Amino acid sequence: MSDDAGRPSRPLLTAYVDVDRLERNLTRFHALAAAHGPAVRAHVKAHRTVEIARRQLRAGARGIAVNQVAQARSYVAAGITDVVIAHPWRDPWRWRLIAELARDCRVAVHVDSLESVAGLSAAAASADSVVGIRVQLGTGDDITATPDDTLVDLARAAARARSLSLDGITGYQALTTAESAPDREAVGRAAAEYAVRSAGLLRAHGLTFRTVAVGGTPTAEGALAVEGVTEVCSGAYALQDAGMAAIGVCAPDDVAVSVTAEPGAGDALLDAYPYPWQTPGERMPRPGPGPVHLLPPHVCALMPQIDHVTAREQKRPDSTWHVLNQMDEPDRAARPATRSPQTARTPRR
Repeated sequence: MSDDAGRPSRPLLTAYVDVDRLERNLTRFHALAAAHGPAVRAHVKAHRTVEIARRQLRAGARGIAVNQVAQARSYVAAGITDVVIAHPWRDPWRWRLIAELARDCRVAVHVDSLESVAGLSAAAASADSVVGIRVQLGTGDDITATPDDTLVDLARAAARARSLSLDGITGYQALTTAESAPDREAVGRAAAEYAVRSAGLLRAHGLTFRTVAVGGTPTAEGALAVEGVTEVCSGAYALQDAGMAAIGVCAPDDVAVSVTAEPGAGDALLDAYPYPWQTPGERMPRPGPGPVHLLPPHVCALMPQIDHVTAREQKRPDSTWHVLNQMDEPDRAARPATRSPQTARTPRR
């Protein structure tokens, strides 16, 4: 498919957000978290919009998590000032971007190497900022993959480094197979217990920090119930998707995002990065009059491929919410975020 100038164009796909369903999802998830005690950090990769992020904060989220510093700047400009960079980047140019962002908001970043600790320390000292460090446990496929000695070395280095503060530890255990999906609560509970055990190891070495975080929407219910977890970082809970509905995380009627597309036009977008329990080509339609609305199989994979969503709310006109898909670039100088006059500068830690 191409436009009139012969350039490739995107498939004809339109995304809609049902605001009433969105609000119900937020209320439900944040009430569950409040009942157990851990704070919620909203991973905004699952919607990439300022409008939904603000609603998550109003519902009780402590702050947001992003992967791209460029996207973080848009949220900071909108008045959101507690940010976690939820990827252990090892690019020296990106350390500088993170350090400069930390002049304008509270920033913590995932790390998994001593080189990253040293590089972030130098970048933060140069930027005259303070960057929080969250030592990452293992990988998404195996939260237990980091040896204990490495974990202690990373945390100790972060605690001692100039212009850094040890914010805590963080881990995420994905559902890596279709067979693991029915055991999602047990998977979440085991991951959280491992994180709490790792926190105890660090404290036994004299290290102090505030955060023991675990991630994931499908495993959140199990993780929230584990004593010692202070934060759960989840993204898909706001909009949900067909993949979450398929394994009982939500009901199909809870999914707050849907898409319309010309036959075949949106297949590549809809089938991008399926969950392990999904088969490409599976479709979950939403019953109703008018054009057929499909529930996206994986909302986190959909959002990077569109530039806006149409928000629909009862008794209100439709509105357009822009999707933030900026990518970090090594040759782009970091720019200070523009803060609204009502937003106070976050003190350095």
